Amino acid sequence: MTKPTLYILTGLPYSGKTTLTNELVKRFGFKTASVDDVMDERKLDSDTMIQEDWNVVYIEAYERLKANLTKGNSVVFDMGHLKFSERKSSRQMAESLGIKYKLIYINTPLDEIQKRKIQNETTKERGQLSDRGMEVALSQFQEPTADENPIIYNQQMDLDVWTEKNVST
Repeated sequence: MTKPTLYILTGLPYSGKTTLTNELVKRFGFKTASVDDVMDERKLDSDTMIQEDWNVVYIEAYERLKANLTKGNSVVFDMGHLKFSERKSSRQMAESLGIKYKLIYINTPLDEIQKRKIQNETTKERGQLSDRGMEVALSQFQEPTADENPIIYNQQMDLDVWTEKNVST
């Protein structure tokens, strides 16, 4: 049996984190932990959430992550990880459980992100982030540094080649 791996996804809203998560789950059967899933289940809207709501959502997402890792599952953690401190917390959890981790940076150009946001206003394929919410995300995002050893992914890459090189099964 392969040892579990935590895949920590980082990137701006609309960059493709959830799309990649879904593809990894489909291809490899990984488990997920997702802030968006918790928000959807609790019927919470990011624009109206207060700090207490955010705390509850993050705690629940981390509890799901820990439960899956403890069971020996590889997990894709789709929560944005906009800040270095958020990525560090996820890495520390993996380390405390003796589990390896990989940071995947979904590096999508800002003009493409803006196009996807506008397109989503019509299609409603995912929750819509307000302009203010997007401004907050842009102001908080800290691009991963070389010290974090990120694995870069974008939709122009061949997913088969990329997964063969970067995903442990």
